[in-house]
Amino acid sequence: MITGRARYWRLISRFAAASVMATGISQLVFLLSYSLGATPVVSTVLAWLAGAIPNFTLNRRTWGGGGRDALRGELLRYGAISVGTALLAAGATHLAEIAATSAFPDTRPAQVAVVWGAFIGTYAVMFAVKFVLIDKLVFTRRPRPDAR
Repeated sequence: MITGRARYWRLISRFAAASVMATGISQLVFLLSYSLGATPVVSTVLAWLAGAIPNFTLNRRTWGGGGRDALRGELLRYGAISVGTALLAAGATHLAEIAATSAFPDTRPAQVAVVWGAFIGTYAVMFAVKFVLIDKLVFTRRPRPDAR
């Protein structure tokens, strides 16, 4: 059984890998939908949906989950954290779009860059917060040491 510092290094490295994969998917969906004319909020929701499902699955595998009995609670707690992050990103992208259209009224690529920066910036800031919340609140059942 891995404990202490080694456990957290293992968790953070796997959490980072899952986050990179989910972020790649969500960034692609966000850029594509926003570039094609969707609002920042719609683009954020689409991107969140595209990344949240594989992210939950990979993180549950990493932490071990609590089995079938714990799945509902894990999904609800993970969903609350994930939706909260998406709401922060939606707010940030909405405000960024207001600033970008004011600063670059006739330059769509610049607007996209500013709004995308707000989207990815929100998720970058939330990376550490989400790790702690997922570890302490979502996947709370720990494997029991073997009784000897």
